[in-house]
This record gives sequence, structure tokens and C-alpha cells, in this order.
Amino acid sequence: SRRGGGLGPSPCHRLVRCRSQLPDYLALDDEQLWQQCQMETFRASGPGGQHRNKVESAVRVKHTPTDIVASATEKRSQHENRREAVKRLRSKIALKVRRKTDLDLEEGFQVPAELAAILPTRKKSMRYGQKHREYPRGVQVLMDLLVANNLSLADTARCLNLSTGALSRLITADNDLLSEINQQRQSLGMRPLRK
Repeated sequence: SRRGGGLGPSPCHRLVRCRSQLPDYLALDDEQLWQQCQMETFRASGPGGQHRNKVESAVRVKHTPTDIVASATEKRSQHENRREAVKRLRSKIALKVRRKTDLDLEEGFQVPAELAAILPTRKKSMRYGQKHREYPRGVQVLMDLLVANNLSLADTARCLNLSTGALSRLITADNDLLSEINQQRQSLGMRPLRK
């Protein structure tokens, strides 16, 4: 990470452009995303009684283009498990699929709408929470920006006109996001973030 002065312009004076060779999988509706997947059903263990042990209601979904796998076993209905598996697949795609982000030094940073929708700069009543269908899109843009800033919270927060504490609270409120960022930070020899 950059420290001190004289090492180039501050990241808040950069324009981030997502140049993606990959399609925007999260922009697809559930049915379009489902068409890119392979589904496997199986019997789940655990509570649920006689019905659960006789019927293959658990669902495992593999997104063929990315090889990301998500599963759902908690419902007794295969249809409900399929819907839950697609939600989890969206979250995993947001966390695992990186889109190439260029930091342009010539223009100011414009926060993309997908990301603005999850930031604490928005009124709480207008902000997307973790259960909102569009939340993973904001998480994906945030992850792309963090990676473009070498996982530096300070640089990323500066780009978003947030305090480092506000960005840290946003990240630590989402256990899956926190886990993914910490895995990436540790792989680079950086200290993990704590709640």
C-alpha cells in the first residue's frame, strides 16, 4: 500500500472504469443466470423428518462459466432450495469474480450507482441491505475497487468520500464480504480486518 506523500496522485482523484471481458453475470435475471448453471439434487441430512430423508430436496448449483458452486439444503422443497441456491450463487459471484478496473489519473472518481446504493452516504431507508436482490452488484463493484487499490481501506475510502471507519463498518457488517477480503489480504501478507 502507498504511504506518505510524493508517491503519485491520491486515489480520490482517479476515475475507475470497469473494463470487463466477462459478462455482467449479476445483471442477468434469475432465469438467465439459471440457464448458465448445472443443477444437482441430493438428500440432505439433518432435521426434517421422514419427508427430508425420502426426497432429494437439497440443491447444488454450479455456474458453468465461472465454476462457482452454491448449495441450499435447509428447506424441504426443492423449488425453495433452488431459489436460495441462486441467491447464494449471486453473492459468491460478487465476491469471487473480479472485473478489470483501470484507475484513470486524469479525472475525478464517480461512484457507480450499484455501489452508491449500498454505501452509508445514502439515507438508511434508501440504502440496499444484504437481503436486497441488487446488493451483490454493489459488493462486486466495491471488491473491484478494493482490488484496484491493492486492498487498501484508506485509499478506497478516500475514493468513496468515506471515512476509513465507515468503510470498515460496511465491510464488517457482511460476514461473507469480510471473510473474502481477509483471505485476500492475508494472501498478500496484510493484517486481516477485525469486527
